[in-house]
Amino acid sequence: MAVEKLAFVCDDSTTISAHFGRAPRVVVVTLEDGREVAREERVKERPGAVTLHEHEDEYAHHHAHDHTRKFETMTDCDVMIVRGAGSPAIEHAEAMGMRVFLVAERTVDEALAAYQNGTLRSDPRRVHHH
Repeated sequence: MAVEKLAFVCDDSTTISAHFGRAPRVVVVTLEDGREVAREERVKERPGAVTLHEHEDEYAHHHAHDHTRKFETMTDCDVMIVRGAGSPAIEHAEAMGMRVFLVAERTVDEALAAYQNGTLRSDPRRVHHH
């Protein structure tokens, strides 16, 4: 039995975020042998964590390379799916062993169906260059 956890970085329970750094939630879908067996919603960062967005000010722009807090709720995941992310976030996810998909699909259900069918594609044009 192959078990895989997919982390969909979301704005709400169903909408995949266009920007990793601003998304408040992660919808984690557990697949067993390619079939969904569980789905849960997690807050992307610990309560009380300070969040600085990369484009808010010059300090925040230069600090953006430590994404540890933003990944705390995804440490058990194998795949990260988001509509857009900066290269530091992508590199952090890959260093954790996750495969990253930057997708055009707007909803968790659309992207999940494409993933299960083997048709989900990552678009490198969706990388935000900081």
